Amino acid sequence: MLILLFVYSLMQGAQSEAGPIPASIERRDVASCDRQNPQRTLANIIWSCLSTIFLCTWVAVHPNIHFRPEKKNKHWTEKWLLCPLYEFVTYKLPLFLWALLIPEYILSWAVRQYLQAGVISKKVPGWTRTHGHFMIMGGFHLFRLPPDVSSVPLHPEYSKTSDYVIPLGRHMRLEDVPICPLEFEDIPVKILEIVAPTEAEIKDKSKSDVLTKLIVLVQTMWFVLQCIARGAQHLPLTELEVVTLAYAMLNLFIYLFWWDKPQNVECPIRLYKTVEASAETASEAAKGWEESWSTRWMEKIIWYAVGAQDNYITLRDQRSIPRFWSGRLGSLLGQAGMGPSILGAAFGAVHCIAWASQFPSGAEFVLWRLSCVSMITFPFIVTVFCTCWIMGWGMKGGSPTSMGIVLAICVVLLILSASLYTISRIATLVISFTTLRSLPPTAFMTVDWTTFIPHI
Repeated sequence: MLILLFVYSLMQGAQSEAGPIPASIERRDVASCDRQNPQRTLANIIWSCLSTIFLCTWVAVHPNIHFRPEKKNKHWTEKWLLCPLYEFVTYKLPLFLWALLIPEYILSWAVRQYLQAGVISKKVPGWTRTHGHFMIMGGFHLFRLPPDVSSVPLHPEYSKTSDYVIPLGRHMRLEDVPICPLEFEDIPVKILEIVAPTEAEIKDKSKSDVLTKLIVLVQTMWFVLQCIARGAQHLPLTELEVVTLAYAMLNLFIYLFWWDKPQNVECPIRLYKTVEASAETASEAAKGWEESWSTRWMEKIIWYAVGAQDNYITLRDQRSIPRFWSGRLGSLLGQAGMGPSILGAAFGAVHCIAWASQFPSGAEFVLWRLSCVSMITFPFIVTVFCTCWIMGWGMKGGSPTSMGIVLAICVVLLILSASLYTISRIATLVISFTTLRSLPPTAFMTVDWTTFIPHI
């Protein structure tokens, strides 16, 4: 409590030193703006920000394949209403909320998949990073053939080491029994060379193309350019625009790492085994969570924060590929978490643009600054954790005692700051809308673009 009071007094002192903008200056600026450029309205500000946030949280996300077994003779209410609604509530809405509240995690997920796709693409002749992404996102799914369907080995040379088969004769695909998604290690390279689609065929499955991605990037870049122009002309940004600017910055990197990943693919490639074939897969080496619920809860916070949760998942037990699946990265885990955590700290730092803004109330003023500090601190802790992870991974015989102490401190700080970070994200979103009730007159000024164009 004493620390909070001390921080609050510092903030109040900073606010009093800055002082409010004199009314005469505001009136003069508004008058000059009325003569040169039209005013922008509150509706314009809200629409521009919400449309950009929507592009950065809903359109920009490239989900894994969420496989759903098909059913025979579905009623029209189930087909057109219940199933789409269930899909939205259980899969798409949680992804949207993750991108809205923890966008840095979406970026780290994209980086992990980018690195893993690059590793996989080098193991199969003729494969590209698009093939690697398709493999990671659950592009191949194991099915059982019905007992009465005859089959032959998919590759005669591997008939003794591989159980994959090709069905023969009349075969209804709705009668296939889905088993589980497949990892790269589950399928021999020779089999992948036969069954894998070409890059053009994979992109044909995508619900997005280069033009769509360029439109999203242009819209995002245009918003960023407007914010830069307002700063160059000393025009204030609203808190909602500052929040949107932070989303736009991360969105550029998310699109960069997911550029080759197909978007919104719904149906995987089917690989078959007979009823008698073994169901063993390479995912049996998954680790197990601690039995104690408190220890398990702390473990999940740590490993989900750094992106190592896939080490605890067995794909053989999954109906579909997990929502944030990237595969087991091993020594690449630290590198995959380093960059996103640094950008995550930058995401929080962008909110500091409104550090000295005029807030309608002192409570909003203090909460905004505390939230900014929290959003910078949590990714910074992850950065330190990943740095120690990288250094410790490369050392034989384990990490030294000093590094172990640093890792332990980081673990404690991660657990303590995880909830505070989420609260801070929600607080900045709420404050960005509540402050719209009392904006300074200069916030409605439009940018005078002629000042940026050389002319006589």
